Amino acid sequence: MTTHRARRTVRSAGLVAVAAAAAFTLTACQSGSKDAAGPTNKVAGSASRSTGNAGALSGAEASSGKVPTGARTEAEAPAAYRATAPAAAAKAASPVRTQTLADGSTAEIYELGALHYRAKIVHSGQVLATLEANQHDAGLDANDMFVVLTLGGQVHSWMGGGHTGPGTFKLAGGWTAEVTKIGALRYRAQIIGNDGAVYGTLEANQQDAGLDANGVYIVLSAGGVISAHE
Repeated sequence: MTTHRARRTVRSAGLVAVAAAAAFTLTACQSGSKDAAGPTNKVAGSASRSTGNAGALSGAEASSGKVPTGARTEAEAPAAYRATAPAAAAKAASPVRTQTLADGSTAEIYELGALHYRAKIVHSGQVLATLEANQHDAGLDANDMFVVLTLGGQVHSWMGGGHTGPGTFKLAGGWTAEVTKIGALRYRAQIIGNDGAVYGTLEANQQDAGLDANGVYIVLSAGGVISAHE
């Protein structure tokens, strides 16, 4: 799938990105230096779905905008659903904020739920790409502009600084990345601190992946390009 921008072509790999799950956990203690970072991206278990046609809705079900099992129409749904779904739909329909990105385009950020955000990248009224962070961060390489959308809804973008793997590369914040190719459009980066320990792994599988590593933002593309920015 190819996404087009006025006056430039945006690469297809990973552009319309519901970003790949980036399995990354920093294990060192927080200490003021960025390579002695505290745990990040740890998410508690998801809400369970309620059972029974007329039972009480779980928080996730009430805010999903879907008619629950056993209710054929919204009118038949429990009162909790009828009261919550329109408000949730209205909230998701409008961005919580907009933000200008490094290349002059605009990110429209939508809150879809707890630790669940979507960012539409817009230029001259045209949506060029979409990132979705759902329980983990998301990333994008858009023609050498790198974008990270965090699970808290924050957006960080920068231009350039990419290294093409496989290989070992120095990154911002004192990190080192060892990038390996593990398949077609599939790369893995081990993130290593100054002490030589592997603090986590970032994997791009058919689409780009991104990470907020305690204020150092990292994108790994499905083409093996890695870039980081503070």
